[in-house]
Amino acid sequence: MLTLMTKSISTQLTPANIAKVIALLAATPQSLAVICQRITPEAQRQPLKAGERSFVENVAHVLNCDERTTASIYAALLVQEPLILDIHPERQWGKLLRYETYQCDELLAYFSFRRKVLLRVSNDLSDAQWSRTIQEAGKQRHESVYLLARTMALHEAEHVSEAESWLKNIAP
Repeated sequence: MLTLMTKSISTQLTPANIAKVIALLAATPQSLAVICQRITPEAQRQPLKAGERSFVENVAHVLNCDERTTASIYAALLVQEPLILDIHPERQWGKLLRYETYQCDELLAYFSFRRKVLLRVSNDLSDAQWSRTIQEAGKQRHESVYLLARTMALHEAEHVSEAESWLKNIAP
């Protein structure tokens, strides 16, 4: 199980914090795959709680956020302070791509491959590269590659933790 590390990863850029972020990012696809394997395809499409996302919708949400954030990270590594357009991962990106209509195993295979690529890139970054920033449309603050990766890792950990709790309630 993936342990929720909500505030245990500091915003300070250090080798130890980078290692925590990378470990958390590496754990997410496998954690989701374990949950997916333990529940039926029908159960995967049932809401985690009344009025909330199903497990498949949860995975689709994580994937939408991954794609938007990873694109920002890559842009920061390729261009000096790129301007990132304000495209919401779920309301706009998700509405276009509709990942929730796919099977869980397809989503997780795609997510797992994407994450391998991100980890390969991340493992080779220098401190200067972790410090590179993006400029988001309509925002004054610039986010670094490290802060983007940290935010993504913690966000995913929350969704994995939620799904693990849900699994405890339905699995024998």
